[in-house]
Amino acid sequence: MQGDIFATVEAIHAAGLDAALWPRAIELMTCSIGGVGGTLEVIDGQTRRHREFISQGLPTVAEMEYLDQYAALNVRMLSDLTAKIGDISHDYAILDADAMARSPFYAEFLRRYDLRFFISGIVASSAQELAVISVQRSARQGHVGNGEIGLMRRLLPHISQAFDVARRLKGATAASHALESALDWLADGVALLGADGAVLFANEGFHAIARRDDGLRLRKGGIEFAVSEARERLQSALAAAARLAGGDVRTTATPDFTVPRRSGGEPYLVSVRPLLDRSHSRQSAKAVAIVFVRDPLARGAAAIGMLRDLFGLTEAEAALAQALQSGATVNDYARTRRLSLNTVYTHLRRLREKTGSNRLPELIHKLNELRLPLRAE
Repeated sequence: MQGDIFATVEAIHAAGLDAALWPRAIELMTCSIGGVGGTLEVIDGQTRRHREFISQGLPTVAEMEYLDQYAALNVRMLSDLTAKIGDISHDYAILDADAMARSPFYAEFLRRYDLRFFISGIVASSAQELAVISVQRSARQGHVGNGEIGLMRRLLPHISQAFDVARRLKGATAASHALESALDWLADGVALLGADGAVLFANEGFHAIARRDDGLRLRKGGIEFAVSEARERLQSALAAAARLAGGDVRTTATPDFTVPRRSGGEPYLVSVRPLLDRSHSRQSAKAVAIVFVRDPLARGAAAIGMLRDLFGLTEAEAALAQALQSGATVNDYARTRRLSLNTVYTHLRRLREKTGSNRLPELIHKLNELRLPLRAE
């Protein structure tokens, strides 16, 4: 029996690391305590509906009928709703034989599948969710005794711990994509790089830049620049980031540089920054640096689109707003666009009206608060 308990505990903790192993853990627990089947039920704290239902040893049709019709009639759950973690429940602790005979859950559902008695334990209990582990017994097996109750009491802390580990892992898995998902919304190209220069993640903006192959592309899992100077600057910045991640705070590097386009257009601006906090992302766990690639042409288009949508600007007004946001003066804008000052000042007046700005400094301040353009869906 002691060996069976050790095997059961081992299976329970394995299930905490791999949810697919819960049926095996429930099976061994059912055998150790004595029953025909077992369940792990997770109930939403607000809706009182099942979030998860894992069973072993029970007929599939019984599971379906329970979830569809009888879960709401389960008198056992009524006591569980106010229970605390570690509490143990069984039939005669909550109702007697007469009450069982009057309950549709006992008289109709359980009887139909030759089920009668149970023992359960509260695995988790909060305003958000309730988790209950149960062993189902037949009428022939009878009500649980002190031995079965004692064994459930020994196993329950292990089950609670495994369930908590499973929840933490599930949360970590969901969060592992949080950084990457957020970066995907940026108009700038962003990539996470390992110490060897391997691209561990690249957002949509980066892939769009790389596909144009206009001085920068992705090749063999890394970033390839058309000019050797840019390649050397990136390698130097990565080496510095790796040393910094290793604790060498004395290391220095020039992390910002431009990358010429083959087409001769305005060059990309590349910024490399060390990535020291890598705990929140599965990909960034191996990354030493984050690389930002600003495409002035694409970024300008994204900024203009955002300004147009936010303030209801025309294309001309949005273009002026983007130029002012980038630091251009009214005279510079008129000259580079070959527009008259009267035309530009007309756009400026309408721009101030639509943004609710009384003076030019106030307008520029408002525009500068919107410096982070997001990609369009």
